[in-house]
Amino acid sequence: MADSIGFLVEYLPRIGTTSVVLDGIKEPSLKYSDLGKITVQDGRGERLDITLPYNPGKLKSKRLVRVSNSNKDEYLLILKSEEVRMDKSHNDVLLMPQMKWNKRQLNGLKNFRLCCLKCDGDIIDRGNCSRLNEMPSEFWMELMDYWHCHKPQDKTSEFYSLQKNSLSPCVKEILIGDSFFQAVEETFDGRTAVLDGNLAMCSNCKKILGRRTSDRMLRIPKWKLRLKSDDCQEDVFPAEFEVISILLNCNRANSTRYILLRSDDIQLYIWLFAMGIEVTLANGRTLHNCFKIFYSDVIPSNIGFKANVDEEQVDKVPLDKFIDALETTNSILPSSKQRFGTWKISYFPAAVE
Repeated sequence: MADSIGFLVEYLPRIGTTSVVLDGIKEPSLKYSDLGKITVQDGRGERLDITLPYNPGKLKSKRLVRVSNSNKDEYLLILKSEEVRMDKSHNDVLLMPQMKWNKRQLNGLKNFRLCCLKCDGDIIDRGNCSRLNEMPSEFWMELMDYWHCHKPQDKTSEFYSLQKNSLSPCVKEILIGDSFFQAVEETFDGRTAVLDGNLAMCSNCKKILGRRTSDRMLRIPKWKLRLKSDDCQEDVFPAEFEVISILLNCNRANSTRYILLRSDDIQLYIWLFAMGIEVTLANGRTLHNCFKIFYSDVIPSNIGFKANVDEEQVDKVPLDKFIDALETTNSILPSSKQRFGTWKISYFPAAVE
């Protein structure tokens, strides 16, 4: 690969268009293969082979233009497919792939164990887990209006508060969210202890694992555990995907595209600019079904008061790792694609690959 040539490939499934931005190249010539690859060669003889994130097959049109407002040698290649793939999973956030360690995956493992990341003490195994169930949504309480034809009007009544406004899993029943496990406290007897302030720690090594919820259940983030089983290698859950689960659930709950994330003295303002796109980066990495994210550490002044903005508290570790991932990807984008006004631009997969 020619190191001096930067590029970004972006495939938009809903319109069947692939755009390729080439940076630091002079007088390029292109060769397209029906196998989903293009070969770029410039006037200096440097050659670059690029694998597209999706094979467009036969092309309806192919157009190469120089980017006129760029200070560098930059070109834009537009590939238009003859056939547009209609895949609802690329335009419906509700149908995006589940995060890993979901019910189907865990039920398919032999003797799985979820252990403390620090000491390997068992937190969830067949000794305290007889049933797995998916959480309806991490914002299930906010979606109550859609569940009832004749919802009780007196929300302060004991019946409504206890019977309709809380989850009541059985002992040894584990609820699975996108980024956490949750169960009644008795399920974790002998494995965790609850401290003042509603923090839950590992009974063995005293590491803080999670917290007690308002309905007196314990919630443990997936990234604080390690997965083991008889038929697969040990696995961990990347902490940064806890932030992705928050962004997904904000969008699922009320179609929010603007989210303000806070942790201690850190804040990150997110604009979910596009979802369900396919990308190939200059390091050769391909991201499927991913987000195009605009981000800033300050709220841009051009965002009006009419914008629907959600504000979410995030643990420091996931937010730090999420910011690092955004910055790493941003740094390898062509210079013209690193910013949009005051926003920085990056890409992130919607699920762990």
